[in-house]
Amino acid sequence: MRDLVLLHGGQHGSWCWEPLIEVLAETTPAFERVITLDMPGCGRKRSRDPSRLALADIARELNDELHDQGVSQAVLLGHSIAGVVLPLMAAQAPSLFSRLLYLSTAIPLEGQTIMQMLGTSRHGADPEHVGWPVDITSTSPEALAVAMFGRDLDERQLAWLLKEASQERTPPATQFEPASRAGYAELDIPATFILTLRDDILPVPWQRLFAERLGCAEIIEIDTPHEPFVSHPHILAEVLRHIR
Repeated sequence: MRDLVLLHGGQHGSWCWEPLIEVLAETTPAFERVITLDMPGCGRKRSRDPSRLALADIARELNDELHDQGVSQAVLLGHSIAGVVLPLMAAQAPSLFSRLLYLSTAIPLEGQTIMQMLGTSRHGADPEHVGWPVDITSTSPEALAVAMFGRDLDERQLAWLLKEASQERTPPATQFEPASRAGYAELDIPATFILTLRDDILPVPWQRLFAERLGCAEIIEIDTPHEPFVSHPHILAEVLRHIR
């Protein structure tokens, strides 16, 4: 069996995978190990200052951690903003991975930043930008987090998520450094895009475009919001159990 490696998105850390890991443990293991990574400044690395790190630095650090754990030919799953890190990880150390899973990941154009891709308008207002679920000029950070992450979560789940998310320092490079996928297209690693049909951050047409930019041979649709590992862990776990 292969290892499953999980990389969180923005304002998240390795803690976000806990509900999914609990569900995966309920049945016969589909993976040798489930390994959760933290970007600098997040999760177990909250004490780190990530402000001067480039995307390549982040990818290298994460790959080094996997090398140290004896990982080889693993399944690598990244969520949301991790879409600017996964291609770099794969290009830097292709022997680490046998399959890439992009869970509702943001994939800017080559040379474009995440923030440039998002723009400042509401969803659907500008065809050149992804947009936001609310007016970001008049919405508090907590209300924005609820709008992005809160769908289908009960009161306890939402309180837990917001408390943890408020403590994260996502590396600025993931938002403000121009994306690069140099060397990625030449890799011979199968890639699958897991598309979340009720996503409040990345609308479905944009997710399809992101899968196309990555050259994903397969798109798997799931009827969940942006955070299925919290809101619908059984649905995501079932997808992962059938990954080959």
